[in-house]
Amino acid sequence: MIHAVLYDLDGVIVDSQTAVVEALREVAGIALGILPPPEQVRRLAYLPPVQALTELGVADASRVFDAHFDTAYAAHARKSRLVPGMTAAMWRIRMAGRRQAIVTLQRRRRVNLLPLGEVHDLVDTIVCFEDATPKPAPDPLWLALDRLHIPPGHACFIGDTASDIQAGKAAGVPVYGAVWGYRDAAALADAGTDGLLSQPADIVSLVLAERPVTVGYDSSAISMTVRSGSCP
Repeated sequence: MIHAVLYDLDGVIVDSQTAVVEALREVAGIALGILPPPEQVRRLAYLPPVQALTELGVADASRVFDAHFDTAYAAHARKSRLVPGMTAAMWRIRMAGRRQAIVTLQRRRRVNLLPLGEVHDLVDTIVCFEDATPKPAPDPLWLALDRLHIPPGHACFIGDTASDIQAGKAAGVPVYGAVWGYRDAAALADAGTDGLLSQPADIVSLVLAERPVTVGYDSSAISMTVRSGSCP
């Protein structure tokens, strides 16, 4: 039985892509003297911001990030929106007595800028960048599980990037790819996810074993199935 669900934040619970893209564009523009095209930045938005800035050609990206990103992000954070259906799914899981936690690469000060609303009432803990060695290390997942008093084998992790999948596997936690997030089904399958979820309601079916969840993709050879209750 699954006793706890861990969630990545950006892309899985909150659609923050517009805020991240606009913040990265502004910071890159300061460093480069010209704003990069939105689509170029959008293709890189799933990466950690320092890496995205480096890919955009920003020299000394870590220093530029530290100097400017928080201010730019604060100006756009309120453009973020909760993913439709996520709070309903999280309420179902909560009312069934399961524990829930967020494990994010965001620093706490930026998490506090996001319009998360009732999500705060639905999770037992939030593990942020500064709390443990960040993903893809397993440490933040272990910290969340320690706070929840749940062993890895009785939890699962919902993520949307390769680093989420790597962290879950390193932590011994089954990890499922949310295809509504930053990366598509092909990228998540290539990264080795244990299964693909097409909508937030599929998390309820997976965790509460209410019905089989089958997600199939015809893109070259992507065919993955998530069966309800497939976590130990």
